[in-house]
Amino acid sequence: MRNFLSVLAFIFMANLACKPAIAQQNNLKIVLIRHGEKEAAGDNLNCKGLNRALQLPKVLVAKFGTPSGVFVPSINSKKSTGHARMFQTATPLAVKYALEINSKYQVDDYASLAQKLETQTGTVIVVWEHKALDNILKALSVKTNGLKWGDDDFDSIWIITYKNGKPVLTMDKEGITPAAGCSF
Repeated sequence: MRNFLSVLAFIFMANLACKPAIAQQNNLKIVLIRHGEKEAAGDNLNCKGLNRALQLPKVLVAKFGTPSGVFVPSINSKKSTGHARMFQTATPLAVKYALEINSKYQVDDYASLAQKLETQTGTVIVVWEHKALDNILKALSVKTNGLKWGDDDFDSIWIITYKNGKPVLTMDKEGITPAAGCSF
């Protein structure tokens, strides 16, 4: 029985060790962004957030090329927080480039999300709650050194690439200054 458990443990650890190498082989680039601006009370984007979402396709494609996929948290969550704003932020990009939005993962199911992300190819956009982005990094085995996304920061981009089988984090900015009002 002990030998059997040892073999199972070895297989599990070998599988974990291979994931970053597979991600590197797939030229995987994971781009993490926060949803657009929202009102202090409420779950939807405000006009400024909608204007950011409408400008994102041009910015993201210019920086990273057309993505192969988009991930947002499940909107049908039984949790009390709403996740519509992440979906709203991703929608213009998905519409413009005919991309499927994967919303199968709960906002706090970092392990399952990371496992799925590591099997993707090309550039994948992840639009998530800013307080959870550091947990996604950890689930992807990225060293965070206490990195946190600022509460007032809607413009940052965290990019994960793979070098020598290890995830590497770099940062960028969208460079978007959206108008506060709606033009409709």
